[in-house]
Amino acid sequence: MITPEFNSYNFNVLRVASDVENPALIAGLRALNAGSLRVPGGTPGEYWDWQRGGIRLGPYPGLPGPAPFGDDILAISGLTPPVIDRLLDNVGTPALFTANVLTASLDENLTDIAAFRALGQPITRIALGNEEYFRLPNPAARFPSARAYGDLAREWAGRFRLEAPTARLAVIAPSPLRNTGITFEDWIAGLDSAAVWPAVDAVAIHPYFDTTALRPLSSPASGEAMIAAMIAHDNDYLSRVTARIPASKSIWVTEWNVFEEEAVAVSGGSWLTAVANLARAVNFLSNPRVELSSMHVAVGNRQWSALTDASGRALDYADGRPVVIVGAPFTLTANGEAMALLGAATRGGGSAQSLDLGAASGGRVLVGARIASTDGRVRDILVNGRATSVRVQTNGRVLLLTAQFDRGTVATQTLQRSSFFTADNLVTLPPFSAALIERP
Repeated sequence: MITPEFNSYNFNVLRVASDVENPALIAGLRALNAGSLRVPGGTPGEYWDWQRGGIRLGPYPGLPGPAPFGDDILAISGLTPPVIDRLLDNVGTPALFTANVLTASLDENLTDIAAFRALGQPITRIALGNEEYFRLPNPAARFPSARAYGDLAREWAGRFRLEAPTARLAVIAPSPLRNTGITFEDWIAGLDSAAVWPAVDAVAIHPYFDTTALRPLSSPASGEAMIAAMIAHDNDYLSRVTARIPASKSIWVTEWNVFEEEAVAVSGGSWLTAVANLARAVNFLSNPRVELSSMHVAVGNRQWSALTDASGRALDYADGRPVVIVGAPFTLTANGEAMALLGAATRGGGSAQSLDLGAASGGRVLVGARIASTDGRVRDILVNGRATSVRVQTNGRVLLLTAQFDRGTVATQTLQRSSFFTADNLVTLPPFSAALIERP
């Protein structure tokens, strides 16, 4: 079964502090077909004060360092529960709450949950922290071992259940594929020793893919190889996670995208990355343990974002280098355009079946799923991550998106969008393209 929140986004509310009532932001978020928004975000959630509506100002008792934010971020306030509740209501999507287990007390978190419930905001999902509480000074001081984190998570989960009895809860886990100061296996062993699993429903993971050593935009073949490597990376990651957590527990992918510096973008912001991200999400969809796919980010870093920011900035590529282009504020980027297809198919929940695309799916750079929504509609979503065209058997009205693989796209810039009915139950997918098919 597909959860209604499957296609979701990390949503750092600090990025939109001056625009929470902006109709353009609301329209952009709606256009993403977001299943949920992860608030107040990842790292901000570790230092958040919902009563202030901003970063909790230090010093933090028992912790050695300040918050890792500049003065401009620390000055932001006013993003309190009533403000974020209105934004969520206007967008028409629930929240995935990041509990502050680093700098706030249990009672403060319970007060925050109660404040949202009093406003009528459903508390459906709570992640117990963000990630990697063992390689940074403050998290390492608060949680000197995985067992210490597990003991706190077990206690807090029990109290959260009393305040929000229908909410699903997740503990965090490090990536098994990154150097985070502790091995993935040792971290899970610590959670095991804390007996945390009966208290929670899921584990939250962050499968970023590092592109910094690659040149995926140098040729179509290199782009295809990157997508294949991404999917292989995700499958490796998921297999290691599922092997170490109880069979009854789900996986929440609460952040994922490419990993590269914003100042030296390798592929982020390009149509290639948008196609790759959609292919990865459809691949997540095929794993019955994955309950949530929350892409990083809805608004923010210009090479990762699904929407432009208030200035309309995004990345495009010219002469093999990323350049900043400007579109309308809060319009869909390449990532947003691609991922909105999956949101259209999965929002509201239903069931999904991976499509057997025959010999054409060799190499795992051609993926597809048939999604039966709870409203009775059936859609196919297809992603061609190849450097060549391919014909796929399907039937219905097709919405096809394609663009030059090594360019960015904002709104209509370089993106080609076409709608038509299939002929002879076949559709031709151009290189690096995505299609949503409304079946009869």
